[in-house]
This record gives sequence, structure tokens and C-alpha cells, in this order.
Amino acid sequence: AVVSTQSTGGYQWKGAAKGELLIGVVHDRAYILVDNQYISVAGRGTNYTVTVSVEDSLLILVENMGYIGYGKVMSDYTAQFKGIADVSVDGTNLTSWSHWMVNIRSPGLLPSPALHPFSGSANEVASHLSPTGKPLLSGGPAIFTASLMVDGEPMDTFLNFTECWGKGFVSVNGAMLGRYWPDAGPQFSLFLPGVWLKEGANVVTIIELQSYTPKLDPSGRGCLYVTDTPFIDGPFNPHA
Repeated sequence: AVVSTQSTGGYQWKGAAKGELLIGVVHDRAYILVDNQYISVAGRGTNYTVTVSVEDSLLILVENMGYIGYGKVMSDYTAQFKGIADVSVDGTNLTSWSHWMVNIRSPGLLPSPALHPFSGSANEVASHLSPTGKPLLSGGPAIFTASLMVDGEPMDTFLNFTECWGKGFVSVNGAMLGRYWPDAGPQFSLFLPGVWLKEGANVVTIIELQSYTPKLDPSGRGCLYVTDTPFIDGPFNPHA
């Protein structure tokens, strides 16, 4: 991921104090914060509206979702590059950006990362919504942790992500397990090999990029649980 920041101070667009932000090219997904408030998510073909003011601080976290292995874009270099381009406010291009890399294996490089247990503490009053209508994490992407207790010899299992979560990454005992995206589906579980686990407490770390809305599912299970069967044929949302 690449984080870009830009103070809009010194810019004027059409003589107005406010204007509409437009990111002309997004490859593959951009998480937009204005003055440290999570405002919107932009992606390939995603509709969004962001209004910024003169002197606002703009931060954009850009996610690389990997190589596109299907369709016409496989042979189109301009569609395969990663990053953002043509960022403007009411037609005025923003320049002089600061860029740095964020390694998801060391998420502490995120500016002022939040660390939360699995509770509602990370999702304070939020007035901005994700593409699927969930409230965005008010302070931006957040890090959640929990302990998975194993009694006896560890066995293969599956981590099941419910609709409490939006989109992100999960690691177990410091090893990156994979990505999850229940907002899009249809896969809601990740295979967790028993050899990755140990008897006793195991640390589960989640980097949530969009939203966390804790609730019990109809069966009474929590937002993240282990199961002996995969859940890979759930609902699919192409607009997530």
C-alpha cells in the first residue's frame, strides 16, 4: 500500500473555498481521509463524492490488490500499473505529494495506527459509509487483536469472517494468513493450518480497511469464529 498526503493550502479552484475531489485513476482501491476523518472509498468503477476545503489535510491510502489475470486488461499496461493519478479539485490538479510505503506485515508504519480488541470501540459515530452502506471506521483503517485459545493438539481449521467486517488482512501469530472481503463475497472463510497454531493462546491480528459493525449472527456466534468447514459460496456483491 502507498500512503499519499497533501495539504490543499495554497490552492484555489474556481474562486471557491470548497470543491469536489476527483481521483481520475485508482489502481486498485483508495481509502480517503480528510483532516484525519475517514470520508470515502474509491476503486475501479466505484462512485464516490468527497468535498474538500482550502487548508484541509488530505490522506489517501492506496491498496494494491494484485495482478489482474483475466479480460482485456491482461495485455493493457495502463490498466495494470498500481497507484493513483490525475487527482484534482474542481479541475485544479493537486501536486507536490508526499509518498511512503506501508508494509502490511508491519502495520505500525501507518500514521497513528489504532489498536482495538474485538469490540465496538473502533467504530465511533461515523457519518460516512462504505460502498455497501456500512459506516466507515471514523478514524480510518484500524488494527484489531484477539487471542485464539487452543486446548490440546492444534488441528486444521477455518477462520470465518461474518458481515461484521468489511475488507482487510488477517495474520495469526505474526504470519500473514490472507485477505478477507465479506462485503464482496462469496468467500467468507480462510483456511488456517494446524501447524500455524500452538497449544494455549494464539494471537489473531486483523487490519480492517473499511468498517467494523459488531453483532451476533442468527446462530449466536460472534464476528469471527473457527469452524471445521469452509464457507466459500456465500452471497456475492459486485458493487463492494
